[in-house]
Amino acid sequence: MNKDEKEMRIREYLSGELSKAEEREFNEWLAGDMDAQRIFAERVKEFHLVRWAKRWEAIDNDEARKQVVGRVRRHRLRIGIVRYAAVIAVILVSGLTVWNWQQRSPEPAALTVVSVPAANVPILKLADGKEIPISPRNTEIIRSTRRVDIQLADSGRLEYVAKSDSIAGQVEYNTLVVPRGCEFNLVLADGSRVWLNAGSSLKYPETFSNGERRVYLNGEAYFEVEHDAEAPFIVNTESMDLQVLGTSFNIKAYDDESMVITTLVTGKIRQEFPEVGKDITLTPSRQSIFDRVSGKLETKQADVRETLAWKEGKFIANDERLEDIFRQLSRWYDFKVVYTRPSLKDVRFYLHSNRYAEVKTILEYLQTTKGIRFTYADKTIYVSQ
Repeated sequence: MNKDEKEMRIREYLSGELSKAEEREFNEWLAGDMDAQRIFAERVKEFHLVRWAKRWEAIDNDEARKQVVGRVRRHRLRIGIVRYAAVIAVILVSGLTVWNWQQRSPEPAALTVVSVPAANVPILKLADGKEIPISPRNTEIIRSTRRVDIQLADSGRLEYVAKSDSIAGQVEYNTLVVPRGCEFNLVLADGSRVWLNAGSSLKYPETFSNGERRVYLNGEAYFEVEHDAEAPFIVNTESMDLQVLGTSFNIKAYDDESMVITTLVTGKIRQEFPEVGKDITLTPSRQSIFDRVSGKLETKQADVRETLAWKEGKFIANDERLEDIFRQLSRWYDFKVVYTRPSLKDVRFYLHSNRYAEVKTILEYLQTTKGIRFTYADKTIYVSQ
């Protein structure tokens, strides 16, 4: 087995997608191959250099290996820096600055990289203006007040734990900002849970009071709301107010998209659209679609699996425009798109992919279906035909 084959096998193991039998086979192979052990140790170390900056020397190699593989499997790469675990070996070894698939051939194009990509991390903005980057180092309480403790429960979940001596007073709002390339989830002080997609932010009070629970969303989020008949849960977006008592639902309301899409999974919700003077009530598996430009509001049966694909670690697009697919992909992989002809934006594709796959793999798949060609350079994808 040559070095490239060993690199690929190690990469597959770190991806967390092997079966238990395949993992046992991998461990037996690794134990008997000294060269593979050296490569594996280098990849684990490189991953920690990305995640932990200069703290590598204080980390034991065996323990580091357990942490890497364990996090990939337990949390499915919940934040952007962890997302590089499954691909960092290939990126650092083969490297790349330009991917060119304009001419398909049996052998892949050569890839080159100058430096490790900067990892995005979520930012917690406190009421006093302080900004706290959320990283795996924040394993203890991030902030403690008389009302609440804020702590990182694991690499991908921030928890607000209300104290029994919580007191009334001025409401203080925090904002969790999840940049491109990340996903994160949050447990609010009432126990409600929110999953935030890439490129999203949520503003919310440290603790709820005044008989209501109100939060402000920009982007996409999935909510599981704790029932409290005395305190309705309200989600505000730029163009919509949504009220629930206890339910689960998904809202997609990005600034750069004209459509606000709400999908109800369980329970019942009421939506108000002040700009057009309309309101509706959704029942499970129904979806509302509001066009902020035209003011048109419609409801339809929802494909819940497709709507929540992002939360389950997948990209799913069923007969969607290329521009819409790339808008979704760019929030995760953080690239820009240039179309050599405007008509290419409207070419329609089907896509079912692992959210943690390399962008190269997804582009190669799309390229084989409609005769579209992609060139990737300087974090920009050029689309041609």
